[in-house]
Amino acid sequence: MSIGVFAMASGLSINALRHYDEVGLLRPAVVDAATGYRRYRPEQVRQAMMIGALRRVDLPLDAVRVALADPDAGSLRTVLLRHRQQLLERADALSRTVRAVDYYIEHGVTMPELKTPRIVQVTINVTDLAEAIRFYREAFDAAFQEEVSSFQFGTWPSEDFFLLTVAHEATDHGAHEGPAGTSRFGLFVADVDAAHRRAVEAGATEVHPPVDTPWKPRWSCIADPSGNRIDLYQS
Repeated sequence: MSIGVFAMASGLSINALRHYDEVGLLRPAVVDAATGYRRYRPEQVRQAMMIGALRRVDLPLDAVRVALADPDAGSLRTVLLRHRQQLLERADALSRTVRAVDYYIEHGVTMPELKTPRIVQVTINVTDLAEAIRFYREAFDAAFQEEVSSFQFGTWPSEDFFLLTVAHEATDHGAHEGPAGTSRFGLFVADVDAAHRRAVEAGATEVHPPVDTPWKPRWSCIADPSGNRIDLYQS
């Protein structure tokens, strides 16, 4: 099959076929030494269509290569599950960007004036990072920023911006030491009862149920899956 016929049969463009040949992803069956014309076998159509399907969901070329190496041995499923998680993380990042744009639309692009120092970062230890990422996402909509090993609350530069950093060994950005044991910190929430219930449903342990006291706002206390205590205060 000529490259033009193969392109129509597979749904891939001629430019894409040339590119996949150059990167070694889909080699033609024959290349004419004199003219450089590429020719393909009919049985290659299925592989070409698989490549097209995977690229339409934005799977990187290296991952496509892994999936094609042995699609029936679980490689394809593994690659797609990993890609799905990466897409979810990208979606979270885009959602944060949209919230920042909404904030700018509502309040303008201005830097908040710092009137008094305030805490914007706390470091905790976690026993299972994947479980911690799931918990803080489900309980507080906090996205994990892998590049800074931190859960982000709120959007910069709003006054609700806060980083909850996970202690870690040395990486490209250096090491980040944590406390000797578990930590305890407080968060303002719009509805203590709802936030408390949501956190418990996400896997937190109830330390103290929501209660009213005369010396501070309505509050409660929970422990995350790693044992770090979180005081929730009515904002």
